[in-house]
Amino acid sequence: MSTNRLAGIFIAITFAIWVFIFALSPQPKYQQPLASISIPSLPIPSSLPEDGIGIRPYELEDIKLNIKIEDTIASAKSIVEKTDFSLYVYKIGAFGSPKTIARVIKSYSDAGFPAITEINKSNKALTTILVGPFVSEQDIIKNQKILNEIVEITQGEILTWTP
Repeated sequence: MSTNRLAGIFIAITFAIWVFIFALSPQPKYQQPLASISIPSLPIPSSLPEDGIGIRPYELEDIKLNIKIEDTIASAKSIVEKTDFSLYVYKIGAFGSPKTIARVIKSYSDAGFPAITEINKSNKALTTILVGPFVSEQDIIKNQKILNEIVEITQGEILTWTP
C-alpha cells in the first residue's frame, strides 16, 4: 500500500469518528427538561402548653430492695502497698562528649537493649547513660556480661528507677 492510501484511510476513519461523536451525542434541543424537584418544608413543631397539662413526673414505687453494701473485696490499698512498681536500670557511666553518648546508645540499641540518658546529678556537664528499664535485678544480673561487653566496660551499677 502506498502512503497516499494510508493517509486517506486515516483521514476517513478520523472523519467517521467525528461524525459518530457529534451524531450520537445528545443534543440539548432534543433533550427533555429535567423535572423540577421540590423539597417539602418541615412542619412547624407544636409548642408545649405553659401550664404543663398532661405532663406528670414518673414516680417509682417503694419496693424495699435488699441491697448489701458491705465491702467483701480486699482493700486495693493493701495490695498496692505490697506491690513493687520500681524498675531497674544498669548505669554504664557518665560521658561529656555527644559523639560518645550517641555511639554508646546506638551500640545498645543495635544489640536490642533500650538505653536512656539523664543529666548527671553531681556534674551537670556530664550525661549518664542507663540501659533498661528491666523488671527485676535478676534480669540485669543475667545480662550483665553482655551489657559490659557491648561497650567494653568492666562493671556498671544497678539502680532502682521509677518513671
